[in-house]
Amino acid sequence: MSRFLFFIAGILLCSLIAAGPAPTFAQDPAAVRGFVRSADGGQSLQGANVILRDTTGNVQSAVATNADGLYQISEIPPGRYRLSISFVGYTPHRDTLQLAPGEQRTVSISLSASAQQLDDVTIEGRRPVKESEAGLRQIRSADIESIPSAGPGSDLSTYLRGLPGVTTTGDRGGRLYVRGGTPSQNKVLVEGMPLHKPFHIIGLYSAFPGDLVSTADFYGGGFGAEYMGRLSSVLDVQLRPGNVNEFKGSVGAGPFLALARFEGPISRGGSSFLVNVRHSLIEHSGPTLLNQQTPYKFYDLTAKYHSQGESSQCSLVGMRTYDRGRLDPNRTASFRWNNTAFGGECLLFGDTSAQVLDASFGTSHFGNAVRSVDGTTRDASAWRFYTNLDLTQPLPNGNSLQWGFHLRADQYRLSLDEPFLGITSEDYFRITTSPYIEASLTWNDRVTLTPSLGTQFQFSRGLPMLEPRLRLSYRPRGSERMKLTAAGGLYRQLVTGVSDERDAGSTFQALLPSPFTDHPPQAAHALLGWNQQIQSSLRVSVEGWYKKLWDLAVPRWTPIVRFNTTLSRADGQAFGADLSIQYEPDPLRLDLTYGYGQTTYQASEDDLGGWTGDPLIEYSPPYDLRHKIGVSASLDLSWVTASARWQYNSGLPFTQVYGYDSMLEVRGLREHPFGSVGTPRALFDRPYQARLPAYHRLDASLKRTFTLSPLLGMTVEMGAINAYDRRNVFYVDIFTQDRVDQLPVIPYLSLQINFE
Repeated sequence: MSRFLFFIAGILLCSLIAAGPAPTFAQDPAAVRGFVRSADGGQSLQGANVILRDTTGNVQSAVATNADGLYQISEIPPGRYRLSISFVGYTPHRDTLQLAPGEQRTVSISLSASAQQLDDVTIEGRRPVKESEAGLRQIRSADIESIPSAGPGSDLSTYLRGLPGVTTTGDRGGRLYVRGGTPSQNKVLVEGMPLHKPFHIIGLYSAFPGDLVSTADFYGGGFGAEYMGRLSSVLDVQLRPGNVNEFKGSVGAGPFLALARFEGPISRGGSSFLVNVRHSLIEHSGPTLLNQQTPYKFYDLTAKYHSQGESSQCSLVGMRTYDRGRLDPNRTASFRWNNTAFGGECLLFGDTSAQVLDASFGTSHFGNAVRSVDGTTRDASAWRFYTNLDLTQPLPNGNSLQWGFHLRADQYRLSLDEPFLGITSEDYFRITTSPYIEASLTWNDRVTLTPSLGTQFQFSRGLPMLEPRLRLSYRPRGSERMKLTAAGGLYRQLVTGVSDERDAGSTFQALLPSPFTDHPPQAAHALLGWNQQIQSSLRVSVEGWYKKLWDLAVPRWTPIVRFNTTLSRADGQAFGADLSIQYEPDPLRLDLTYGYGQTTYQASEDDLGGWTGDPLIEYSPPYDLRHKIGVSASLDLSWVTASARWQYNSGLPFTQVYGYDSMLEVRGLREHPFGSVGTPRALFDRPYQARLPAYHRLDASLKRTFTLSPLLGMTVEMGAINAYDRRNVFYVDIFTQDRVDQLPVIPYLSLQINFE
């Protein structure tokens, strides 16, 4: 590991040298940068081609805009140039620039939509390398809308749940497991704000409606030092701004939920607002539609203010989510959780400097609680205040250097009322800093190296520990049609999530600082992928991944059913491979995915509290998903859009019960031996030695939009969830042995009215 540290540090130290000396000009070089946005509503256009040619027509530089619509071309010899900016479906912009020595020219453009396909751009700038980087799935609104979802509207959660390497224990509970990691090992950011559990109690929905998502970067592993603090995955969501030119809105309803959205300019062309609210209806419509109780309630509220100018754009975002319900309709145990977050972010640059500053701040709060069948309660919450500063410096030859400083203050609270244990309360406060540095270096337009190095320093702990990481991309012959990508690094997490993983029917989680102050949980990632564009409409990609895990905090085993905050050390490993085939001959889109994975933990019997008689216990946790197959298709015709998805998952591990007894709790005189027969108690067998049946399901939908007037439209969607009514098991009640199934076939019809 020390050699790897020196290797990454050496690359970072030599990044300026490796970029090559700056070209020698008779005069200081110039630079051009700016934002590319849509003239219709002001949204950022990611992937727009920006090409700078000299007076003879030779290409000086070709770049593509990032997720913020920002482009930057540096180290330009002073002189006269032709600038071309284009994006598919929009009328291109062309201009002539006379650049003076040392000039930092800002050219921000709004492109107008065009009904014709662009065919006059002969050279396209290379799209961002990270679009097909190892471990990364870059998600756009169109990707989300191609997956059938019980409307009105689409949702990011539905898309994520179908990805290979992503595991859920059921269609209720709002938990995602990514490539062997637990939900507490996932980092979820929206506009830089952390959300701990943004997925609703019905797994079809999250805090991210599809028509609000501008882009979402989903890393299944191998992410850079910019994202520190989690072992498993990162979901980084950017919301689109409101329309800066005209007022728009929509209202809609279906059997699952109702929604309303309003947006429009505050200062026309300069600032806007966007408000979106959704509230569940399934609690009221379920008994009629399904002839059974559906005790699920949730809502989410999102509000965004956005302002934009030639050399800056800023936003303020507030979010609120709430979930309440019973995962088993026939039991009185009830769960609830909520997120409340507020934050701001600014991206800006000056007239005399080539550096770009991204500054953000905010606060977030997460709370969840459960009331058990026996009347006892558990309550846990996490609060965070954060501020981030990230600075990007262009380097010669199209390279860049980025560094940042992140500061956060966290408070964790826990209160338990457990049978046989009494009331337990814990309260923690931590302040953590996370500085990092990252370089992006490209050679011969074929090889791109992105080394990064960061550290997390918690004031209540000892010395900081370095986390080196490296990402690589190789394009044979400089073409994007073939690409070999790799990623790896060291990851540490200073917080752990405690939950009773033996019970699939439980969704309660307590976030606590890691109890192992000397060696916090850590992981090493290694990923290798190949991406091949076989034809213009056919792409194949395959990726292998491996994670080595150390010092994981797992609940100590007990032979009885109870929530346990006594944590033990465990090591583990997870490995697998993902295959994806995309076939997109317009107007058809077809996706085939397969994922294989295996996760195992190891711990000594003394540490784990096992009763198996083995000195070293090896087991597969309940999210160890071996096989996952997904087939999705979308057909977009002029009069209707049809979509369908079929998914198969192999069975997940679960813990069986080998017996029951009764226990008198005489402490505190809760139970009297002459007047009570005791409290029923279930005794666990060795955990995770059995597997549930396989899961498979088909979802399908038809959607059509009608124009009622120039300012009024209507979208009608009909379909079915679990179309052939497969009985997929959710869990088996350990006390009654009753089987609880996942959602049955649910036909739906939704209506959405759009106005402007």
